[in-house]
Amino acid sequence: MNKLLIISVFFCLSGSGLAQNKEDIVLSVLSKNLVGKTFKFDLSDKKDYLNEVSITYLGEIHTKAKEKYYIVSWGRVWGANKHTTGSILLYDNKKRYFGNYVLGALNDLPLKLDKNKLFFYNTDKKECDQSLVTKIDFSEIPKNIFIKCNGELGDLYELDLDSLEKK
Repeated sequence: MNKLLIISVFFCLSGSGLAQNKEDIVLSVLSKNLVGKTFKFDLSDKKDYLNEVSITYLGEIHTKAKEKYYIVSWGRVWGANKHTTGSILLYDNKKRYFGNYVLGALNDLPLKLDKNKLFFYNTDKKECDQSLVTKIDFSEIPKNIFIKCNGELGDLYELDLDSLEKK
């Protein structure tokens, strides 16, 4: 029983350290204020375990309620098989974490933000109609975003408002 408790505490502490590390990295990118520039970080802690992160500050949005948010894409390549994941992170006007949309792979990430709209392209998705472009309006923060793949088919992603410390 004591071993289980020690292992549980270890994993909780490890997870919170990663969350803080993630927060620090994103804030360092936001502080540079370079829209569209991608920054790469190698977070691998072992020689045989890949953990690379790409962060792009996409810009800021202004909602109809006069609130300002910063939008960042977070892409990660990890593990021996080079799995990929992606997220869209939102920060409030004081650059405090607000929430995120956890997407599928890296090629699900938006490529640009223009006039409060995020643009998603299918150009790297062989299974989708590569001519489709999805535009998501952020004049109000959507609870869900739907990224088209073929016709009216696609993927739905929900806004997660949990803090990074819980991740």
